[in-house]
Amino acid sequence: MSRTGPLPRELSPTWRYALLGGLVSIPFTVVSYWQTGDEMSLSAAFFAALLTGYLAKRRGLESSPVGARTGLVGALPVVLILYDVLAFAAAGLGGPAWFRVVGFLGVVLFGVVFLALGAGISVLAGWAGGRIGGWVAERTGGRRRPSVGS
Repeated sequence: MSRTGPLPRELSPTWRYALLGGLVSIPFTVVSYWQTGDEMSLSAAFFAALLTGYLAKRRGLESSPVGARTGLVGALPVVLILYDVLAFAAAGLGGPAWFRVVGFLGVVLFGVVFLALGAGISVLAGWAGGRIGGWVAERTGGRRRPSVGS
């Protein structure tokens, strides 16, 4: 399916909630990584998705896509670990030229797999958080009707 015509000028409400929640979670994730130095917790992305899923459901939106996208945006700090790992691995490559080429390709392949896995786990955590947030919104007050013009 191809898109014809100009791109929309505004973000959808789903992306607005997701960007806000995901961007708010990033500093907490980065701080947790800097405190430990070797492990990253994506719990901030989960809790941000929980909150955005709750708020989205209260506005009449589906909470699961909002949560998944919040998790995707919240996965950006995974690049910090990827950078550390790739820098360490690249510094250790030595030997004949063929060995360095194969090692470099292995490091790049590992980086792609690591990034996809980290983003996938964050999206899954965000989806779960959004789903739970939507469930809580349904149990505690139902939906609000979307306001006209938003």
